Amino acid sequence: MDDTEASRELQWLRAVRDLSHLLATEHEPRRLLSLILDAAIEITNAERGYLVRVRGRKPDGSYRFRVEVARGFDRLSLASEEGEVSRTVVKRVVESQQGLVTTHESDSDVLRVSSVMARKVLAILCAPMSLRGEIWGVLYLDHKRERDAFGEQDLTILGTFASQAALAMETAELRAGIQPQAQPQAQPAPRPALIGSSLAMRTLREQIERASRTDQAVLVVGESGTGKTRVANEVHAASRANAPFLVERLDAHDEKELELLLFGCEPGVLRPELPSRVGLFQRAGQGTLVLREVSALPERLQTKLLRVLQTQSVKPMGADREFPLGCRVVCTTTQDLREEVKAGRFREDLFYLLDVLRLFVPALRERQEDVLESFHAFAEEVDPRKLTLSPRAQELLMSYPWPGNVRELRNEARRLAGSSQRTVSAQQLAPSIQEGRGVSAARGTLSGKTLAEVEQAMIETAIRECRGNKSRAARQLGIPRTTLYHLIERYGITG
Repeated sequence: MDDTEASRELQWLRAVRDLSHLLATEHEPRRLLSLILDAAIEITNAERGYLVRVRGRKPDGSYRFRVEVARGFDRLSLASEEGEVSRTVVKRVVESQQGLVTTHESDSDVLRVSSVMARKVLAILCAPMSLRGEIWGVLYLDHKRERDAFGEQDLTILGTFASQAALAMETAELRAGIQPQAQPQAQPAPRPALIGSSLAMRTLREQIERASRTDQAVLVVGESGTGKTRVANEVHAASRANAPFLVERLDAHDEKELELLLFGCEPGVLRPELPSRVGLFQRAGQGTLVLREVSALPERLQTKLLRVLQTQSVKPMGADREFPLGCRVVCTTTQDLREEVKAGRFREDLFYLLDVLRLFVPALRERQEDVLESFHAFAEEVDPRKLTLSPRAQELLMSYPWPGNVRELRNEARRLAGSSQRTVSAQQLAPSIQEGRGVSAARGTLSGKTLAEVEQAMIETAIRECRGNKSRAARQLGIPRTTLYHLIERYGITG
């Protein structure tokens, strides 16, 4: 790929991310249909575009199609909408559930379809709008002046956008009380793992429900200890509950070990006598693979992950062919990936691809009204007998900034639930909570800082308050000691 093509792809990926976020804010179905088609034309520079909806089947088994919206390059509605779309092309996309582009040798024959030839169309690009294997519609774009108007990259990017468009359509229609023609088989609802009734948590649950209705990659963002893996588990439970759920922390391995772990290898790649090894992408099957701390992925493996997500296929080390990707990929990070991109440590195109479906997990200090509810729920995991908190204990728990987030609260609740006392006084709380220590000591200097800078400030504050005792600092932050050492090394913290 030359620099011009790379720049064009990057521009389109950014546009897909931005437009996908825009679609999520529009809830009126008819306006949304126009917005989707206008966006598709903008992304691909198509001369004309049509959004074709699949409306079930006729008695003879053939599909019913209807052009919902048609646009020219000037975004004006087109007349004779039904007659301008080749049913042969739409049928092929629907039946195969695969997109097509006429610059691809296997798809070039559609230009010889009589209806296409009659309209003097030189290039066609089509992508299915599908969710969970069900076709909702087709984005049909064409060009009468340029035979090479569309390429393989256009198909990949339009396919990503089409999936988000289908998700936005389904969400808008459900909000409007329009039931899908075919409802997927409902999964049994698991006991909620995310606790809290605050607006922030209600918003997060809505985002999780929306993400569960598509198979695209998801990016979960939040501070350390906020419960990002639990959020990933909620997405999995709502969509693929009976399939594998695999979690791997990327910053725990060196590059070669990580490549082998993720992609696997063919026999003899490591040593002649060793058998093949199946990587996590394949081991996850039709389930979910969670890649924790995706910012730690080495640059070369970022490129490989980008290809996996774009092509929906995996190539093991030493293999001469690719295998279809069956699992959903969820990436989590505590880092601000925008800053990582600016610093040259993270691929910009991979960021835009992942950021299409982003779930933000709020810090506990941003939803203080959930603290007591969460405390009691965590305590009951150890002992079903309810703990009684004194008024002062409640006040301290509510005012504490929780630098270790939900993880720190869970540890405190479980510690207290394990004691014989069922009434908790202020004196029984951890010293850091009694004294209100943690990030509050540095709070005045955090305004305008990135997530990484906040995390570094929290660690430096804890180490300073604990006079260099890293074990105590880890307990105060509510994180394992090994994690603290890793973060100290990452940020170059001394002392």
